Amino acid sequence: METLNGSITARLTGKDITKIDSLIIAGLYNNRSDFLKHAARHLLREEATEIPDLIIRLQSQATNKHLDKEKILKYIRNVRHQLYSESFGDE
Repeated sequence: METLNGSITARLTGKDITKIDSLIIAGLYNNRSDFLKHAARHLLREEATEIPDLIIRLQSQATNKHLDKEKILKYIRNVRHQLYSESFGDE
């Protein structure tokens, strides 16, 4: 299996960057990249077990409600944004 390495550019709020920088200053992470790698791995590990089941449920619901892929993705993004806002405040 080929290993793929690359970089990703992300836009974060000033509030989030300040929080990340404070963790770096405290010595928990070496830099922003180190923090983001840790955060991504943590999120992937946490959600990886739920993804196959989620996809099956969404496909079933889409078929039953005659929804297209774009409507489903829009719904998922809205829910994700709502959860983020509830957890971290709307920005």
